[in-house]
Formats: sequence, structure tokens, C-alpha cells
Amino acid sequence: MSRIHILDDRLVSQIAAGEVVERPSSVVKELVENALDAGAREIRVELVAGGKRRIVVADDGCGMDADDALLAFDRHATSKIDSIDDLERVATLGFRGEALSSIAAVARVELRTAETAGEGQRVRIEGGRVVTVEPVAHPQGTRLEVASLFFNVPARRKFLKRPQTELRHALAVIQGYALAQPEVRFSLRHDGRMLLETLPVSADQEGLRARIGQIFGAVLARNLIPLEAAVRPGERVAGFVGNRQTGRGRRLFVYVNRRLVRDRALLAIFYRTVRETWKSDAFPALFLFLEVPPEEVDVNVHPQKAEVRFRDPGFAGRVGDALRAALEQARGEEPAPLATPVAPPSMPAAWEGLGERKQPLRDDGGTWRPLPGGEVSEVREGAVAGGDELADGGARSYGRAVEPGPAAGVAPRIAQPNFTPPAPRTVPLSGRSGPPRAFRLLGQYKGSLILLEGPDGLYLIDQHVAHERLLYERLRRAFADESTPSQSLIEPQILELGPAEALRLSELAPALEPCGFALRPLSGGAVALAALPADLALDAAERLLQRLATAEEAIENDPGALRRQLLDDFAASQSCRAAVKMHHPLTMDEMQALISELFRAEQPYACPHGRPVVLQMTDVELERRFGRR
Repeated sequence: MSRIHILDDRLVSQIAAGEVVERPSSVVKELVENALDAGAREIRVELVAGGKRRIVVADDGCGMDADDALLAFDRHATSKIDSIDDLERVATLGFRGEALSSIAAVARVELRTAETAGEGQRVRIEGGRVVTVEPVAHPQGTRLEVASLFFNVPARRKFLKRPQTELRHALAVIQGYALAQPEVRFSLRHDGRMLLETLPVSADQEGLRARIGQIFGAVLARNLIPLEAAVRPGERVAGFVGNRQTGRGRRLFVYVNRRLVRDRALLAIFYRTVRETWKSDAFPALFLFLEVPPEEVDVNVHPQKAEVRFRDPGFAGRVGDALRAALEQARGEEPAPLATPVAPPSMPAAWEGLGERKQPLRDDGGTWRPLPGGEVSEVREGAVAGGDELADGGARSYGRAVEPGPAAGVAPRIAQPNFTPPAPRTVPLSGRSGPPRAFRLLGQYKGSLILLEGPDGLYLIDQHVAHERLLYERLRRAFADESTPSQSLIEPQILELGPAEALRLSELAPALEPCGFALRPLSGGAVALAALPADLALDAAERLLQRLATAEEAIENDPGALRRQLLDDFAASQSCRAAVKMHHPLTMDEMQALISELFRAEQPYACPHGRPVVLQMTDVELERRFGRR
């Protein structure tokens, strides 16, 4: 008896469906492509439970008659190609005739369609079996409802993610096609709430910029540099590349003849060009539209048509040249001002009026006059400077932290000019657990470095980095105790985000509330910020929320990991801004208080960004440089 046998049609259909239908977003993709191929000018998508429960895609395209409405569900039934020659120069998004049969094999499907307004056709199919075929009144176009996806394949259904995750995948599909077809109106509703709605615009560069603004917000649209080049007859490279303000890594869209693709070779060229041109791994937004003759690109190399193959191997290099020119231009352009001004960084109220001096005084002759200060003093771990102890909750300041600019570096040289010293090394302090050591406070170098004489050499402490570390640990302790005070805004700040980012922040709102944030989702891709942590400036809060909105899915699904990320981001950004700056003179008492608390820090070796706090020049190194060894 033969062990090889022919599979039945239902099983074959379910196997084929596994290549086409992975999740609800796969269904959305296939149905939207069919609508576009039918000439639709308006496409409406409705999802329930992220598409796990129900998906509806309605269009105003050409529709189908009674015969085609039923035939469309047969495998490899299509109106788009007739021969091998057609396959080699296919210009439609779909062409295999697999989508509807694959979807109907694993779901409950209802099709309503009409070629002209009035009498149409209704077809119901469950698990590949035709249940109902009947006439029905319907406007011109097609409406497909897909319910209970994978109801007959439990093994596939259990691998679907939670509704919000599936919704994000479906939203990404719709955003992708809305960018490729700016002249088509798109809308997306989820559980009755409108998430995305675009208005038709022209298909030229300015129309595309307007469509990007409709989807991702006007701020991003203003920070884009046009990209356009006619590389060879029949070939065109167009689109936009973002400036440095758009380096968020998620907005990379590549189209070939209006087909959204994931071409690894093209993206690799983009990544390499950014690294070579900008010397950075902060990849800007990219909206790349490539036009090539249909016979010069093979779109039939992937089950979901997500990858393509160019017949001319030199085409990718020509695209790279166009990208390089646009990135060179973007590197030198300043972003347009934001539509909504933001408040300058704020300073904790406890610091007001403290640390007023900004620089050493000079006499009329222009010579430096030393600051008044006490005698050189002894500093021991655990020592408390009277009235100036840092550990009192921030009642003493080392300067007014109102300028958010980067701190200027200080690199003193104590050797001969032609001598190259070895790389400085971080010195572990005794900290909380080690034996106490005596350090002699010598003073301050150029208002930036605190000099200590230790038992085994000279210690140099970066005052900004040291203070940043202390503030960081305080803020983390405050967050851990869930004691972060919140300040309500008189008028909520509207954050312009893409629909996907707004959806993420809406999901994260409950986890953000104990940290001092109050968020309220609005229609489209906007979120209202009604309250923020008391010690966090508005612009810093917006940057933090932007980072959280683009967090990896694994972080979002782990509340503990999300909270840790939030703590680190907030504490690191706020401590850096509030810490005493370089070139800011301190009194001996202020330096003593700073060093005293630093010695008791949990991690006194580096700031939250990894820069060293303390460097040491040992006695042996000093003697060797002076020629004594």
C-alpha cells in the first residue's frame, strides 16, 4: 500500500493559508491591496479586538458581479494576469489569486459587492465552505468582513498576541499604504474609536509631505529634506529623508512602484550611508519611493510579496548615491521651529537663590583674584559639613542649573607637551563598605575639577559628573518609593505623535500615573499631557514620552521593565540638567559637602551615562613624570 497520498482540498487550503495569513494584519494587507487594485478612492477599515474578533475593509472600487463574487474565493483565481509575460511585468499589488481563498479557509467571511449602486451580491463562507449566496442591495464597491480568525485552527490562534499588539501591526500596514497612495482617503477605527483618518492629497512631493504630516504629525513633516533624482531613463528615486531631529529609528519606509517592501540590501545601504555621512547610528526617518520599469523588478520572490529582486545589480548603488546627496544636505540644515513653544528647563524650588556666583571676580587690571575660601581641610567619609550637607534632600545647591547646554570638558596636562600619558583609569573609592580613607581637599581647577590629596596619589573629581550621580540616586530612590510629586498644567500640552506612538502611550498611561504623568488620548495621533513630575521640565517630559512611545514591544509587555526604563530615563535626564555645571566655582564648604556624600553613594564610580567620576594620578606616576623614578 502506498504511503504517499493526495491531501484533501480543505487541508491544502489551510496549509496555503499559513503562508499568506499570519495574523490579522496579514488579512488587512491583502484586502487593502485588493481594494487599491480595484481603483478605490476611499478605503475604510474597522477592527474589533485588534482584528482577532472582526476585520472589516470597505471600498468604493469597481466591485464584482455575481459570478466573480463567488469565483474570487477559488484558489489562484485572479483578474490581474493571464500569462507568464504578464507575471514578468506585473504592476498590480496582488496577482496570485491566493488571498481570499486563504482567508476564507481559516475564518468566517462575508462578502458584499456591487459593480453599480443598487443590486449587489452577498457571499458567506465559513472555514472554506460556502454557506450563503444571495442578492443584496449595496453601493458600488466591495465590503469584506472577516470574523473569528483561525477559529478552526486553534494551534494558530493561540499564537496571536494581545489585541493592542495586533492592532499596532494592522495600523502599520494601513500607514504604509496610506503613504504610498496619497490620493486615496484612508480611515481606521478600532473598537468604535477613530485612530487614523487621512484626506486625499496630490501625489507630488508636497502632497506626500502633507500625507506624512497627516499620519505622523506636522513636526516630522517640517523636519524632512526632499530626495529626488532621475538616475536612468525609466528609473526615479524620490521621497524624503529626515534631519537629525528625526533619528528615532522606526520610520523607515521603502517602496518599489508603490509597493511597500522590506529590502535588506537597500536598508543596509541606507544604514551604511548614514554612518559614513553623519558618523552616527541615530538613523533619521526615511520615506523612499523607487520607480523602475515593472519588467526590471521581480516581485514574486516572497509569499507575502514583501521582498523584491532587481534585475540590474547596479540599481542599489544608484539609490545609495541619491541617499548620500540627501543626507549631506540634511546634515547642514536646521529644523524648523516647533509649532507649539515649550517652556525652558525648570529648576527645583529648593535651589532658588543659591549659588549665585557664576565666575571668579577680576580686578580692573584683568588679573584673576582668588575666591574667598577656608583653609585646606580634611575630608573623611561620612563627614558632615555644617549646614551644607548634600544628603538633606537637596537643600543646598552648587549652582543655578538653567542652561541645558553640554558641559565643557577640562583636560589638564601636568606632563611635558610631547609626552603622551597612559589612558586614565577609574579609581574605586572606599564607598559604603570599604575601610575609611582620609582625603585632603586641595581646591578646584578651572571651576571644573575638585582636587584631592589621597593616601596613594592625587585624585581629580569631575564636579558635574559627581553631582549628577548623587542626584540620579536620589531621584531613583524617590521613584522607588512612589513618592514623585506631580504638577498639573494649566492647559494640557498636546503631543503630536503618529497613531502608533499615541496608541503606545495610551497603553502605558496607567504605569506612568504613579510616576507623576497624566495622559489623555485624543483622536488621531495626539495625546494630551495634563500633568508631569514636579521636578521635570516640559521639554524634558516630552522627550521622555517620545522615547517611551517608541519602546520595544518586549519592554511594553513587561510592566517591571517599563518602570525600570522610565526610572532610568527620567532620573538620568533630570540629574544631568540639574547638576552643577563645568566652569562653575564652588566654595570649600560646597566641595566638602559634595565629596562627603559622594563617598556614601551606592555607585560613586561613574555617572548614569558611563562617564568616570574620579580619576587618579598615583604617587609613582607623578614621580616618574618628574624624572624621580
